[in-house]
Amino acid sequence: MKRFLLLFMIMLTVFSAAFAEAAPEEMLQRLTVPDETPEPAAEPTPVPVLNDDGSLHVDFDLLSPDPEATPIAVDPIDKPTPTPAPTPNYVYEEYVNEQMGISFYVPYTWLLNPNTNLDTTVQFVEPKSEMMEKDGYQTRLTVEKINMGLEQTPADARSHLESALSELEQTFTSFTAGNIASASIGDANGYYCYYKAEYNNGIQNYVMNGRIIIVAEGKALYQVRITTPRAWYSYYEYVFRKVRASLEFL
Repeated sequence: MKRFLLLFMIMLTVFSAAFAEAAPEEMLQRLTVPDETPEPAAEPTPVPVLNDDGSLHVDFDLLSPDPEATPIAVDPIDKPTPTPAPTPNYVYEEYVNEQMGISFYVPYTWLLNPNTNLDTTVQFVEPKSEMMEKDGYQTRLTVEKINMGLEQTPADARSHLESALSELEQTFTSFTAGNIASASIGDANGYYCYYKAEYNNGIQNYVMNGRIIIVAEGKALYQVRITTPRAWYSYYEYVFRKVRASLEFL
């Protein structure tokens, strides 16, 4: 019996050694405790790149070369900033017309056109020495009273504005009127419109912008109109606004 146990122990030792030598490497790997999977490192938050003016910088070299994806300027973000026109520094004086029953302020250097019936129409012309566009169109400001005989309404003012625009179209070589919208002068209500025009006298072509407003006051309609060189309209519109704001019915 002792011999049997001794023999069994010897065989077990030999078998264990042989098993260890012959064990596949993959079995040893299974017995090895795997390392913990490392957590992915957090990517840094991208910092936006700004232009000098504080707007977001876009690198167009990184965009897909899509021929139909031509960058389009977004107004006013990507639109080039135009050079601002100077602000006029006029000295105004009050003009009173008893026949027309009105008063308003106008640049004191502007010239009153004598070739009008002052009972119904006054026109002030900018002197050539002050023109912002030399040899261009000479800015004109016109105020007109249209006696109608009956109490007038804003609807009457609009109807007359449409007629006035048709007459202006016949005066210029080309004429384009904008949209008509409601407006007022003091307590008198009516309508106004912007327009573009060109005039060719056979020697020179003049390009202009203008604005006209007609309001109803009592039994009359009153028209205020200014026509200026197109490139300088925003400059001369200060005069139009001054006249409109200061106009009073006597």
